[in-house]
Amino acid sequence: MSEIAISLKNVSKYYKRYARPVDRLKEILLPGKSHAQKFWALQDINIEVARGETIGIIGRNGSGKSTLLQIIAGTLTPTQGEVRVNGRISALLELGSGFNPEFTGRQNVFLNGQILGLNQKEIEAKFDLITTFADIGEFIDEPVKTYSSGMFVRLAFAVAANCDPDILIVDEALAVGDIFFQQKCFEHIRLLQKCGVTILYVSHDLSTTQSICDRSVLMKDGIAIFDGDPNEAVNRYYSLLGQRVAVNTNHKVINQTNKILGTTIDFQKIINHTILRSDHWQRHGGLGLELVAARVCNDDDRDTLVVEMMSALHFQLLLEAKEVINTPNIGIHLYNRMGTLVFATGTTQLRQRLPLLEKEEYIAVCLRLEMRIEPGEYTFNLVVGEEIAGDNPNVGFVHDCYESLGPIMVVPPSDPLLPFYGIAQLPVTAEYEFKGKLDLMMNI
Repeated sequence: MSEIAISLKNVSKYYKRYARPVDRLKEILLPGKSHAQKFWALQDINIEVARGETIGIIGRNGSGKSTLLQIIAGTLTPTQGEVRVNGRISALLELGSGFNPEFTGRQNVFLNGQILGLNQKEIEAKFDLITTFADIGEFIDEPVKTYSSGMFVRLAFAVAANCDPDILIVDEALAVGDIFFQQKCFEHIRLLQKCGVTILYVSHDLSTTQSICDRSVLMKDGIAIFDGDPNEAVNRYYSLLGQRVAVNTNHKVINQTNKILGTTIDFQKIINHTILRSDHWQRHGGLGLELVAARVCNDDDRDTLVVEMMSALHFQLLLEAKEVINTPNIGIHLYNRMGTLVFATGTTQLRQRLPLLEKEEYIAVCLRLEMRIEPGEYTFNLVVGEEIAGDNPNVGFVHDCYESLGPIMVVPPSDPLLPFYGIAQLPVTAEYEFKGKLDLMMNI
C-alpha cells in the first residue's frame, strides 16, 4: 500500500452567495448570467499526510477546517483540485452525522458499520466492544433521538474508532463528552496511533493538538498558511488573535504547602462528606493501610470541586492501618482531560515524614494544593503507600489507590487579566535597569 494516506493537490472550494433570494431565481431562469458572489471556503490547498501520521487542523471559526475535512471524507466535492485517499476512512465530523434519529443505537451501529465497509458478521463480532466502549447501558435499544449529546458522541466515537479505520477524522466531537469519556477516547487515540492509524484532528483545544499531533496545519480564510511543528502552529495562531502575555512584576511566587493536621481535622466531617462514592473511580492496592474517607474543600472549609485558578483546594484523607506501617506516604496525581499527568507529589517528595502507625490506628492528613494551572476539568488519584528501602524515593509499595476521582473544575479568576497563559504557572520575574536614550546608556 502507498505510504501516502492522503494527498490534496490545488484543492479549492467555493460557494455561491446571493444578496437577495430573487437573484437565485433569476439565475435559474436566465442561466447565461450569474447573480451570485463566489465565497472561497478553501483556496489552493496542497497537503500530503503520510500513513500513520497524526495531523492537527487549527484555525478560527470560518477558516475552512471543517470544509477541508468534509472534502477528505468524501462528503463534499471540491470545486477544483485533486483528492486522493488510500484506506478506509472513519469520520466523526459533527454530532450525529450518519445516524438516523428514528433508529435505535443498536440499529445505528449496524448501519454505520456497513457504511464504513464492514459486513454483518464483522459488525456482530465488534458489537460488544463498541457498546462497552460507549457505556450507554440499556439506551443502546432506545431511539437515538432520545439521547443526550453526551450519549450521542459516546456511541458515535465508539463506532468510528472501533471499526478498524485506516484513517480516523475527528472534528471537535470530543468536546461534548465528560472528562472521563474524553480520557478514554484519548487513550484509544494513542492506541490507534501505535497501530499505525492516520488521524486528522480538529479542535479549539490547542494544548490537545500540541500533545497528540505530529504536525499541524494552520488555516486562515480558507488558506493553509502554515504546515509544520504543532508548537509553532499554535504560536502563530495566537499571533493571529493578537494575544499578549502580561507579566506582573509585583507577583510573588507562593510555594505549595503541606500540612499534617492530625486530630485538628474533623474526622466525622471527612466521613460525612467523603468523595469516595463516585461511579467512575477504580481501586487497587494491598490494603495494609486503607483510605477510609476523603474530603475536598477550599480555604473557607466549604466542600467543593470547583476552584478559581490560583486558589487552593484541601485534600483531607482519613486512613486506617490494618497492620504496622513504618513509613506511610500519601500522594496525589492530577490528570487533564487527555489523561496526561499534570502534577504528582506526596508526603515523601515534600520531605514530610509521617509517624509510624500501629495496627488499627487512624491518621488524618491534609494536602493543600494551589491550582496554578490553566482552566479546565481534571481528575485525580489518591494514593496511600509505604516507603521501601532503596535509592529512589519515588518508588514505594501501594496499599490503597483510588483512581479517576473528581472531576475538579478549575475556572478563570474573577480578575479579567489572567496571571499567565499556558498549561501551568512557572516562577517568573521581570525587571529593567535603564530608561533613557541609547547614547547615555552606553556612555557615548
